[in-house]
Amino acid sequence: MKNIYPATQPTFEKNRKCLHCGEPISDQEHATREYCEKFYDESGKVHDCKTTYHRINDKPERLNHSNLINHHKSLGNRISGMILKKGYTVTTDDLNAYDVILSDSIRFDLKNDGTLISYFLEHTIISNPVINQHTIKEHEQS
Repeated sequence: MKNIYPATQPTFEKNRKCLHCGEPISDQEHATREYCEKFYDESGKVHDCKTTYHRINDKPERLNHSNLINHHKSLGNRISGMILKKGYTVTTDDLNAYDVILSDSIRFDLKNDGTLISYFLEHTIISNPVINQHTIKEHEQS
């Protein structure tokens, strides 16, 4: 059977280029293609211009998220260490000694009676401002 559609060579008249590496993109590719097609080299390594391009552009935001997560994990470790040494009821001086700043919590609630409830990743601290006493509760691990 004879092929009535001859094979065509790719054309590059529209001068489209990959946003990451600058390689030309043929006119026969889909009109919305902005990056080279993903491919694997001889050693099995993936070359993906789209992922690489976005990873570079998102780096500052990912770095901020990483720093925030590490800060909260460190804060959780300090609270756990304080529980081991002081127990679940501590004073404001204990919080200061372990550098636990209640305003660094993920979320907090202030009740009408002045009680402050600070929510951390692994703990909740309930603060009584009248007697400067703080009760720590650990979150349930599932």
